[in-house]
Amino acid sequence: MTELTIAPDQVARTPLGGTEGLPEWADGLLQFISEAARAGETVEIRTSVPTMTPREVAERLGISTSTVSRRIKAGEIRTIKVGNRHRVPLTEYEAFRRSLMDQIVGHYADDIEADLGG
Repeated sequence: MTELTIAPDQVARTPLGGTEGLPEWADGLLQFISEAARAGETVEIRTSVPTMTPREVAERLGISTSTVSRRIKAGEIRTIKVGNRHRVPLTEYEAFRRSLMDQIVGHYADDIEADLGG
């Protein structure tokens, strides 16, 4: 996680100039920071990694939670520890899902080809 703190005096020392050409979200962010500074408030901006619980992964993939737990233990699904709990980053879920689908397709490729070919 990354964090940025903007104190009111920082904004006062560098007044907001023109915002022409900025995307709407950036203009809105600058306006928000300026209004907070005028009110004497500090603005904190944080980033986070979207995650899923092992149970959510299991539900989305249609497999058991114990299977997901075994895959985590085997290192097939990387996780982030939050306290004593595992959280699966969304990008890791997507990579595991693609890998799982590739395995399934590979397993049934001959049957699929036979059905389509003849």
